[in-house]
Amino acid sequence: MTFNDKIDEWIKEAETRPASALTILKLVANRLRDLTERNEQLLAENLALQDGTRVQDYQKRIVHLERQLDMLKRQVGDGSSLAALPVEAESLNLLVYNAQGQVFRFALQDNPKTLGRISGELVSDGEFPRLLAVPAHEELLLLFTSGRVSTLRAEDIPLIQGDSFTWEMAAQPDEPHAGEILAALMPLSRLPLADFFLQASRRGFVKKTLTSLAQSILDNHYLGRGTTQKSDQPFDALLCQKGERYVLVTYEGRLLGLEVDDLTYSAEERIRISATDYVIAAFTLQPEQTILCVTQNGKVIQREAGFVEVAKSAASRGQALISPSRLEQGVRFIGAAAMKETDKVAALDAEGQLTVYEAGQAASAGTFQAGAALLSIGVIPATA
Repeated sequence: MTFNDKIDEWIKEAETRPASALTILKLVANRLRDLTERNEQLLAENLALQDGTRVQDYQKRIVHLERQLDMLKRQVGDGSSLAALPVEAESLNLLVYNAQGQVFRFALQDNPKTLGRISGELVSDGEFPRLLAVPAHEELLLLFTSGRVSTLRAEDIPLIQGDSFTWEMAAQPDEPHAGEILAALMPLSRLPLADFFLQASRRGFVKKTLTSLAQSILDNHYLGRGTTQKSDQPFDALLCQKGERYVLVTYEGRLLGLEVDDLTYSAEERIRISATDYVIAAFTLQPEQTILCVTQNGKVIQREAGFVEVAKSAASRGQALISPSRLEQGVRFIGAAAMKETDKVAALDAEGQLTVYEAGQAASAGTFQAGAALLSIGVIPATA
């Protein structure tokens, strides 16, 4: 519509109103204000094109789309099939990392029973090392307790050789900034197929974020802390799809089931725990999987997927994995995970020994035959 057309429209509209100069002036002023705002928008667009910021924005979007396409190809292959490829045994690695961002990468292609021993101090900033099994080509998101994030490929971390290691031998791809520690490593290659980021904090806060915001998150290197309490800190992050079930397990043996679709986009307390309790595992659970919960003395408690009751209230206490009497005896949990019978489990004990167990055998026996108290576990998916 031309400017003259606009004037004709004003005149016609004015003719329908009482003959009042004030009314006509107000009408004209409102129309001029609309035109001024539109003119400012066009000027801003023009300036953005002239100084290159709009071009840079488009370039960032292209880079982000190319990155997701690359991750999608690595997830499902370059062919036309949309079925996810099985993990290849020769490419599977185990990452062992601590709060200072130091990471060991172990190759798993020879199905080792032991991976060696880490000597020296194992506790860093009050946190035990964490274990994560991923393909060598996996892209990883590093989540820090400040909410900052960065990315790297697993294969960019040097493979560790030998059977005895110190943390000085580990890689440190992104050293934590002042006032933060590394909270978690998260596999990122499922991003093109995922609907949400899920974050869990040590005190049981949970936050859901749309993956459509991934470009902004990765460009700004910030996902957020996922909690509203200053004394709390991020614990874990993962990718998931609509309709999945999310499970939290705590140090004192509380288990909480949540429906992903019911979670909010703001951080909310989802499990009510004691002052001495905290979250030690967070994962999605498929119907064909079972939950493997491990105590510090290597005892295994296995629960079928059907055992999990979905929490109805915003801050539920969850389900108890052990009786109050066993809790009084000092039994505590160091890890839990969703697994299949054919999976393996890597475990780190208090002497620094890294051992690989058959998950099905450990579940049947009800124990890991470890030489010392266990600190951490990580599931190694069954390979092709």
